[in-house]
Amino acid sequence: MASQLKSKKHLNFKTLRKSLSQCFSLIKDKRQQSKCDYSQHDALMSAFACMFFQDPSLLHFQKRLEQKHQRNNLKNIFDVTNIPSNNQLRDIIDNIESDALSPIFKDFHEKLRRHKHLESYAILPNVLMCTIDGTQYHSSKTVHCACCLTKTHKSGEITYSHGVLQGAIMHPDKKQVIPMMPEAIKNTDGTKKQDCEINAAKRFITRLNIAHPKQKFMICGDGLMSHQPMIEETLRAGNHYLFVAKPGDHKYLVEWLDAFNVLPSTEFVDVKGNTHIYTWQNNVPLNGNEKTINVNWFQYQFKNVKGKITKTHSWVSDIEITLSNVEKMSQAGRCRWKIESVPQAHKLVA
Repeated sequence: MASQLKSKKHLNFKTLRKSLSQCFSLIKDKRQQSKCDYSQHDALMSAFACMFFQDPSLLHFQKRLEQKHQRNNLKNIFDVTNIPSNNQLRDIIDNIESDALSPIFKDFHEKLRRHKHLESYAILPNVLMCTIDGTQYHSSKTVHCACCLTKTHKSGEITYSHGVLQGAIMHPDKKQVIPMMPEAIKNTDGTKKQDCEINAAKRFITRLNIAHPKQKFMICGDGLMSHQPMIEETLRAGNHYLFVAKPGDHKYLVEWLDAFNVLPSTEFVDVKGNTHIYTWQNNVPLNGNEKTINVNWFQYQFKNVKGKITKTHSWVSDIEITLSNVEKMSQAGRCRWKIESVPQAHKLVA
């Protein structure tokens, strides 16, 4: 018992808070220090505390701190010396580049790796599954900046928005997910070229491999990712892939599968009488292009006790699908929903 407590000491709140504080302190403050009433460190720690307490807004967070004991808790728990107001907090954080926060994610990941906590997350031998998904965190018809994505409506009205591609290490048998450094989806050259989730995913994968060169990943994504350019980019980076493949998006692939008289399959009935059906076929063309790549396709279906199929999910991967791994690969693909429960770290880094 003593050895177990000692081994997890590096993951207790005090240790992780100290590590976070050190990373914040290393971020260069570009402000003129003689004119600063609040430190950059205290602003970042206050923003983190706002998310930690799950306050819906900075204003709500500030109202909470109007109580003296709450302010004392912030100072004692989060090592904040001087607490900035709502507007001051925004002004300070808005001037910090999101990339400056990437060492935090790498530091926490290394703590987990070094103490072998990531071994139980391996989806394949020495392979971690990193699920990615895009989300929008700002949308307005009036508030905008040069980096905003734009959408022009038929009326001529423009909607301005910011998005982010979030990634997280996960496993179907694990409730906890491990967030990785998000990738902003934003324009960097004015309005000449719109950024998008696919481009952000390519940047995310590149940075992921640079940050963790010794780690092998299987990138898991939705149907937006299961197209040749994205698959080739993922493989080129030395990763495996597991992408949703909806029949409507891959008509040529479906036609090819329909041409087989019989597809390999297996099924079992659970204790409630529901039937779980797994079907697969390896080495099939993704599309009808001359230089198409071949993929390994598999499908999971859920049939209830009345004999009605109520769920159908299908994916493509570079991993060969067999009788021994089709259930595990399907479970991996189906746990992609956990990306929705990832702590909203992107609100801090954005």
